Amino acid sequence: MKPLNVLISELRAVDDKSPTYAATFECVLAKIVALRTVDAILPLLSCFDDDAPYDEVMFSIIHGIETFDDKAYLEQVLRGSVDLCANSPRWASILFMRILNAETCRHELVRQLRDADQKTKIAIKDIMEKINARSVRFLEKTTPVIAATL
Repeated sequence: MKPLNVLISELRAVDDKSPTYAATFECVLAKIVALRTVDAILPLLSCFDDDAPYDEVMFSIIHGIETFDDKAYLEQVLRGSVDLCANSPRWASILFMRILNAETCRHELVRQLRDADQKTKIAIKDIMEKINARSVRFLEKTTPVIAATL
């Protein structure tokens, strides 16, 4: 099997104009996920693209990184959250809505967020407020997360 850095380079090089884009992207992504290394999460976060031609490939990234245990998954998501929220706010919102909807994941987010650096806390608070602006049904779930950023 190829090393992680080579596979990430291949993933980033997939031509989104190609008729085989989705299939090729998902094939390389599957190889990355098969490595079962938490080190894959951070570079995969940088692959989110609000302008991606196919939402399903972005959802494939989410599904791949969600296979890790909550603690490791959220450590990496928090490490990459500042860049993710700045570079791909749509997919950051989707990713965090999924985290909010998974009770154990949401509790782990709150736990880890308390010790996060200030830039991370600001990015998470901002994304929580954007989620609340879209739908008040998340308010109950975002409130403890926002409180952990203070």
